[in-house]
Amino acid sequence: MKKALKVIGVVLAILLLAGVAALLLIPREKIIAYVTPEVKYVTVTNAVINDSTAFMDVELHVTSRILPVFVDSLAYNFLLYNQSLAKGHQKFTPASKSGNLQRLIVPVTVAHGKARELVKRQVAEGEKLEARVEAYCRFPFIGIRRIDINRKVDMTIPVLPGADIISGISNSPLNIPVK
Repeated sequence: MKKALKVIGVVLAILLLAGVAALLLIPREKIIAYVTPEVKYVTVTNAVINDSTAFMDVELHVTSRILPVFVDSLAYNFLLYNQSLAKGHQKFTPASKSGNLQRLIVPVTVAHGKARELVKRQVAEGEKLEARVEAYCRFPFIGIRRIDINRKVDMTIPVLPGADIISGISNSPLNIPVK
């Protein structure tokens, strides 16, 4: 019995030392990348567009890589040319998670007047959309931790109804105005 306890103690000590060595030697960004949830699927659903505003739900499918991670809430701000196009926050219930997959539905509102000129400029210049997301994730044994995600995304903003996006762009291969 004493021999078994000694063996278990030695194995636990080796695992603890290996964990500490990994934390010290592996860059923090790489460790965070292994445990943070990964977005596998993004789509826009339930879009309602009126004269001045577009309301839509952005659906994301988030999976855990190594640890089962639950996204508790997130705050987002989407910027184009350092001007905010859409921002907000959303909390999620445990019902949104099924196994290793969590289905997040985030309501997004975009004002046409504010976005129209920025979208014209983006189509002409090909600027990337800046996504700033602050996610609060629930990790097993650790609790809730904040993860900041700031990315430049290659994404063309959808053309808004009634906007003449292509006009004024002489080098465009598609010189067709969108109405």
